[in-house]
Amino acid sequence: MIQRLSRITRAVGRHVGQLLIHDLPADRIFHNLHHTIDVVQGVLEIGEAEGLSQKDLEIVLLAAWFHDTGHTKVYAGHEAESCVIAREYLERKAYPAEDLEKVLGCIRATKMPQSPKNHLEEVLCDADMYHLSHPTYEQSQVLLREEWWLTLGHERTDQEWEQENDLFLLEHSYFTHYGKKELQRRKDIYGLGVG
Repeated sequence: MIQRLSRITRAVGRHVGQLLIHDLPADRIFHNLHHTIDVVQGVLEIGEAEGLSQKDLEIVLLAAWFHDTGHTKVYAGHEAESCVIAREYLERKAYPAEDLEKVLGCIRATKMPQSPKNHLEEVLCDADMYHLSHPTYEQSQVLLREEWWLTLGHERTDQEWEQENDLFLLEHSYFTHYGKKELQRRKDIYGLGVG
Protein backbone atom coordinates (compact mmCIF):
# COMPACT_ATOMS: atom_id res chain seq x y z
CA MET A 1 0.00 0.00 0.00
CA ILE A 2 1.27 3.46 -0.86
CA GLN A 3 2.25 5.56 2.15
CA ARG A 4 1.51 9.24 2.54
CA LEU A 5 3.00 11.66 0.04
CA SER A 6 6.33 13.32 0.76
CA ARG A 7 6.58 16.99 1.69
CA ILE A 8 8.21 17.88 -1.66
CA THR A 9 5.46 16.09 -3.60
CA ARG A 10 2.76 18.03 -1.76
CA ALA A 11 4.65 21.32 -2.24
CA VAL A 12 5.10 20.66 -5.96
CA GLY A 13 1.40 19.83 -6.32
CA ARG A 14 0.47 23.17 -4.78
CA HIS A 15 3.06 25.05 -6.85
CA VAL A 16 2.06 23.47 -10.16
CA GLY A 17 -1.63 23.93 -9.40
CA GLN A 18 -1.08 27.66 -8.93
CA LEU A 19 1.16 27.88 -12.00
CA LEU A 20 -1.40 26.21 -14.25
CA ILE A 21 -4.32 28.20 -12.84
CA HIS A 22 -2.57 31.55 -13.29
CA ASP A 23 -0.21 31.12 -16.27
CA LEU A 24 -1.75 28.56 -18.60
CA PRO A 25 -3.18 30.07 -21.81
CA ALA A 26 -6.97 29.83 -22.05
CA ASP A 27 -6.74 27.64 -25.18
CA ARG A 28 -5.24 24.73 -23.19
CA ILE A 29 -8.61 23.11 -22.60
CA PHE A 30 -7.20 19.56 -22.52
CA HIS A 31 -3.60 20.04 -21.30
CA ASN A 32 -4.60 21.77 -18.08
CA LEU A 33 -4.76 21.19 -14.33
CA HIS A 34 -7.49 18.56 -14.76
CA HIS A 35 -5.29 16.51 -17.11
CA THR A 36 -2.31 16.93 -14.77
CA ILE A 37 -4.31 15.65 -11.79
CA ASP A 38 -5.52 12.76 -13.94
CA VAL A 39 -1.89 11.86 -14.73
CA VAL A 40 -0.97 12.09 -11.03
CA GLN A 41 -3.86 9.72 -10.23
CA GLY A 42 -2.60 7.41 -12.95
CA VAL A 43 0.89 7.41 -11.41
CA LEU A 44 -0.57 6.53 -8.01
CA GLU A 45 -2.62 3.65 -9.44
CA ILE A 46 0.11 2.32 -11.73
CA GLY A 47 2.88 2.91 -9.19
CA GLU A 48 1.08 0.89 -6.55
CA ALA A 49 0.30 -1.94 -8.98
CA GLU A 50 3.91 -1.97 -10.19
CA GLY A 51 5.28 -2.01 -6.63
CA LEU A 52 7.29 1.21 -6.83
CA SER A 53 9.32 2.14 -3.76
CA GLN A 54 8.42 5.37 -1.95
CA LYS A 55 11.45 7.12 -3.50
CA ASP A 56 10.65 5.96 -7.03
CA LEU A 57 7.00 6.91 -6.58
CA GLU A 58 8.08 10.39 -5.45
CA ILE A 59 10.24 10.81 -8.57
CA VAL A 60 7.44 9.83 -10.94
CA LEU A 61 4.87 11.93 -9.06
CA LEU A 62 7.11 15.00 -9.33
CA ALA A 63 7.50 14.34 -13.04
CA ALA A 64 3.72 13.93 -13.39
CA TRP A 65 3.07 17.28 -11.74
CA PHE A 66 5.63 19.06 -13.92
CA HIS A 67 5.22 17.15 -17.21
CA ASP A 68 2.93 19.67 -18.94
CA THR A 69 3.95 22.90 -17.18
CA GLY A 70 5.83 23.87 -20.34
CA HIS A 71 2.41 24.55 -21.87
CA THR A 72 2.55 27.83 -19.93
CA LYS A 73 5.30 28.88 -22.40
CA VAL A 74 4.87 26.95 -25.68
CA TYR A 75 2.72 24.26 -27.27
CA ALA A 76 5.09 22.32 -29.53
CA GLY A 77 8.15 21.23 -27.58
CA HIS A 78 6.55 21.92 -24.22
CA GLU A 79 8.41 18.97 -22.65
CA ALA A 80 11.73 20.87 -22.85
CA GLU A 81 10.14 23.89 -21.16
CA SER A 82 8.59 21.59 -18.54
CA CYS A 83 12.11 20.32 -17.76
CA VAL A 84 13.38 23.90 -17.34
CA ILE A 85 10.51 24.73 -14.96
CA ALA A 86 11.01 21.49 -12.98
CA ARG A 87 14.78 21.96 -12.75
CA GLU A 88 14.52 25.56 -11.55
CA TYR A 89 11.96 24.72 -8.87
CA LEU A 90 13.59 21.51 -7.62
CA GLU A 91 17.09 23.02 -7.55
CA ARG A 92 15.75 25.88 -5.41
CA LYS A 93 14.42 23.22 -3.04
CA ALA A 94 17.83 21.46 -2.99
CA TYR A 95 16.33 18.28 -4.46
CA PRO A 96 19.09 15.66 -4.94
CA ALA A 97 20.72 16.03 -8.37
CA GLU A 98 20.58 12.31 -9.20
CA ASP A 99 16.85 12.15 -8.47
CA LEU A 100 16.26 15.41 -10.35
CA GLU A 101 17.78 13.86 -13.48
CA LYS A 102 15.36 10.94 -13.14
CA VAL A 103 12.43 13.38 -12.89
CA LEU A 104 13.61 15.14 -16.05
CA GLY A 105 14.09 11.83 -17.86
CA CYS A 106 10.49 10.89 -17.08
CA ILE A 107 9.24 14.22 -18.44
CA ARG A 108 11.31 13.92 -21.63
CA ALA A 109 9.98 10.38 -22.21
CA THR A 110 6.42 11.71 -22.59
CA LYS A 111 7.28 13.54 -25.83
CA MET A 112 5.30 11.93 -28.64
CA PRO A 113 6.05 9.34 -29.77
CA GLN A 114 6.73 8.27 -26.21
CA SER A 115 10.20 6.83 -25.65
CA PRO A 116 10.68 5.50 -22.10
CA LYS A 117 14.14 4.12 -21.31
CA ASN A 118 13.42 2.65 -17.87
CA HIS A 119 10.61 1.54 -15.59
CA LEU A 120 9.99 4.95 -14.00
CA GLU A 121 9.67 6.55 -17.43
CA GLU A 122 7.29 3.76 -18.48
CA VAL A 123 5.07 4.49 -15.48
CA LEU A 124 4.79 8.18 -16.39
CA CYS A 125 4.19 7.45 -20.08
CA ASP A 126 1.37 5.07 -19.19
CA ALA A 127 -0.09 7.60 -16.75
CA ASP A 128 0.05 10.31 -19.44
CA MET A 129 -2.19 8.07 -21.57
CA TYR A 130 -4.34 7.09 -18.59
CA HIS A 131 -7.30 9.00 -20.08
CA LEU A 132 -7.50 6.43 -22.89
CA SER A 133 -8.68 3.91 -20.28
CA HIS A 134 -11.35 6.13 -18.69
CA PRO A 135 -15.11 6.17 -19.10
CA THR A 136 -14.61 9.88 -19.92
CA TYR A 137 -12.41 9.10 -22.93
CA GLU A 138 -14.87 10.54 -25.47
CA GLN A 139 -15.14 13.83 -23.55
CA SER A 140 -11.34 14.06 -23.37
CA GLN A 141 -11.14 13.68 -27.13
CA VAL A 142 -13.65 16.49 -27.66
CA LEU A 143 -11.42 18.77 -25.57
CA LEU A 144 -8.24 17.66 -27.34
CA ARG A 145 -9.78 18.21 -30.75
CA GLU A 146 -10.86 21.75 -29.77
CA GLU A 147 -7.44 22.48 -28.26
CA TRP A 148 -5.66 21.40 -31.45
CA TRP A 149 -7.95 23.63 -33.48
CA LEU A 150 -7.37 26.61 -31.17
CA THR A 151 -3.61 26.21 -30.78
CA LEU A 152 -2.45 24.58 -34.01
CA GLY A 153 -5.24 25.33 -36.46
CA HIS A 154 -5.84 21.59 -36.99
CA GLU A 155 -9.33 21.32 -38.41
CA ARG A 156 -10.80 17.86 -38.91
CA THR A 157 -14.18 16.64 -40.06
CA ASP A 158 -15.92 14.32 -37.62
CA GLN A 159 -15.03 11.37 -39.84
CA GLU A 160 -11.34 12.38 -40.09
CA TRP A 161 -11.13 12.88 -36.33
CA GLU A 162 -12.72 9.51 -35.62
CA GLN A 163 -10.38 7.74 -38.05
CA GLU A 164 -7.33 9.46 -36.52
CA ASN A 165 -8.40 8.47 -33.03
CA ASP A 166 -9.17 4.88 -33.98
CA LEU A 167 -5.75 4.56 -35.61
CA PHE A 168 -4.03 6.08 -32.56
CA LEU A 169 -5.86 3.73 -30.20
CA LEU A 170 -4.98 0.70 -32.31
CA GLU A 171 -1.30 1.66 -32.61
CA HIS A 172 -0.87 2.79 -28.99
CA SER A 173 0.60 0.34 -26.50
CA TYR A 174 1.11 0.68 -22.78
CA PHE A 175 4.57 -0.07 -21.41
CA THR A 176 4.13 -1.34 -17.84
CA HIS A 177 2.80 -4.76 -16.89
CA TYR A 178 -0.23 -3.10 -15.29
CA GLY A 179 -0.78 -0.95 -18.36
CA LYS A 180 -0.63 -3.91 -20.71
CA LYS A 181 -3.01 -5.91 -18.55
CA GLU A 182 -5.49 -3.53 -16.91
CA LEU A 183 -5.29 -0.20 -18.74
CA GLN A 184 -5.34 -1.91 -22.14
CA ARG A 185 -8.46 -3.85 -21.12
CA ARG A 186 -10.18 -0.60 -20.11
CA LYS A 187 -8.94 1.19 -23.24
CA ASP A 188 -10.52 -1.57 -25.34
CA ILE A 189 -13.85 -0.90 -23.60
CA TYR A 190 -13.90 2.90 -23.38
CA GLY A 191 -11.78 3.86 -26.36
CA LEU A 192 -12.34 1.17 -28.95
CA GLY A 193 -15.75 0.02 -27.75
CA VAL A 194 -14.81 -3.67 -27.67
CA GLY A 195 -14.74 -5.96 -24.71
